[in-house]
Amino acid sequence: MSTLTPNEMGRIKAEIFDNVLDIGATPWIDVRAIYDIIQTNVSSASTAPTTSTTAVTSPGPTVLTLASVTGISAASRIVLDVDAGREVVTVRAVIGSTVSVLCTKTHSGTYPIEIESPLTIVRGILADLESIDLQERIAIPQAGVKKVDEIEFFGRNEGGAAHMALTKHRNTLRSRLAAACGLAGIMRELMSRAALAGGTTSYEAY
Repeated sequence: MSTLTPNEMGRIKAEIFDNVLDIGATPWIDVRAIYDIIQTNVSSASTAPTTSTTAVTSPGPTVLTLASVTGISAASRIVLDVDAGREVVTVRAVIGSTVSVLCTKTHSGTYPIEIESPLTIVRGILADLESIDLQERIAIPQAGVKKVDEIEFFGRNEGGAAHMALTKHRNTLRSRLAAACGLAGIMRELMSRAALAGGTTSYEAY
């Protein structure tokens, strides 16, 4: 059975606005034992992950051949692939070493498959947050002020609205991550501190 790695715990801390210092370097006033509890108890299913080499070339009903179907049965929720290819599907039927599922993405090569668990849920949210970061790096150059002399902002189709939507989606994912890990109260506290320290930001046209 696997648990969150120290690096993943660091990422969780960063996403909810906590510090990522090592325990020995953290001021005692902000040491939170809850992170040790989270790392130990956000765990995978007892069944070891498996793999598949079945190519999924288009979305829709698919029969996957797995290296092992141990622990998988009809109605099991399983996680296919990683990063941008990751998706969660429900098993319709298990026949021999195959499972029938309904895919929404394509998959190729040898990709991992594991039963959904608290660990895959948290890792899935972290992966979605990383995806938002990548999209935002593309959107940021086309958000905000377009011209200084006339104060022209990028339009809805030029990236401004896209950046705002990404920010809103990131905040939603961060809230889901905090709730899944039992950190909602700590996140609210840390966000409140950040708001007090940073004050408000405004722009003035002149």
